[in-house]
Amino acid sequence: MRQEPDADMPKVGPRMGMWPRRERPRRALLPQFLELLVIIGFLAAFYHGITWYWEYTAPEEVTVPKLVGLTEREATSVLESIGLRAAVVGQKPDEEVPEGGVLLAEPPPERKVKVGRLVRLTLSSGSRWSVVPDVREMSVDRARALLRKAGLSVGREKAVYDSKVPIGYVVAHVPEAGEQVPRNMGVDLLVSKGPAPRSLDVEPAAAARSTYIDFIVPPGPGLQEVRIVVQDDEGERTAYKQVHKPGERIVHRVSGKGSSISVRVYLSGEVMQERAF
Repeated sequence: MRQEPDADMPKVGPRMGMWPRRERPRRALLPQFLELLVIIGFLAAFYHGITWYWEYTAPEEVTVPKLVGLTEREATSVLESIGLRAAVVGQKPDEEVPEGGVLLAEPPPERKVKVGRLVRLTLSSGSRWSVVPDVREMSVDRARALLRKAGLSVGREKAVYDSKVPIGYVVAHVPEAGEQVPRNMGVDLLVSKGPAPRSLDVEPAAAARSTYIDFIVPPGPGLQEVRIVVQDDEGERTAYKQVHKPGERIVHRVSGKGSSISVRVYLSGEVMQERAF
């Protein structure tokens, strides 16, 4: 027999045995906005702190001064006075800046750099050309010293008889005094070995003379032959013969004997220069 449910018993719905769902309370917007402001303020303060620290601790900037023409010691002193360092990295020939002077600086003048920066200096090695000094009637040692001081070297030394110049002194030299020649070129010395014995018929020491030919190949279609011909008491001979490109410079020493010596420069068979010396 079916038993009727008790009327006093509560009815159980379809989610029997579970707590009823509760709604999540909504958070107020004001506290969230205040939290966001605090975070933004913290980030801004951190950024400004880092920026201040960098500006406070970063090296100071200075301007690289003009150094061209100064000696290495002067340039180093100027750079050190503003907190920069100097280092010589090479040398180059120059016709205007004296030997030992600053030719180039890197970074260049007027550039802003940090204190402590290294400035690389290129010094001038002087002109490519030297003027031959007059070393006649000087001792060989003194003549050598003057030639080296002028940027030249001593070439061959030949002993010759001379009745006026003392033994061991220079009678003559080639090239002659006042000539402009390439730097470090050798200068040949004729050194006295005293008067000649009477039984010997000695040729005068200054019978041979020399000069330099300086020639620049003019514009042309291509390679051209340059030939230098010398004519003296011994006849005519070719002293130089080579092929060159347009714009190339030829500096060549020629010599001859006698009272009348002439030189002609031919370019592809055509006379371009002619002179006597």
